[in-house]
Amino acid sequence: MRQAGHIGYGIRPSARRRGLASWALGEMLREARSLGLDRVLIVCEAGNVASARTIERHGAILEELSLEEIRQTSHGSVRRYWIML
Repeated sequence: MRQAGHIGYGIRPSARRRGLASWALGEMLREARSLGLDRVLIVCEAGNVASARTIERHGAILEELSLEEIRQTSHGSVRRYWIML
């Protein structure tokens, strides 16, 4: 959870730009609420602008680490976002 977050998703290249990521994230957030979670962590690669925008559209707040927005993990450079449910 610390490196990969609570929620993860991927959209194959041929299915991108159709709103599927936004739909999938919305469904996962709905499920998280039904499980009684009060917040979730979502991580995306630092250079993945499309994923960052999708996450931010769902009300995510970027975690700031001492003036840095990017964290180095075993998965590479990532941005960590929290969504309050």
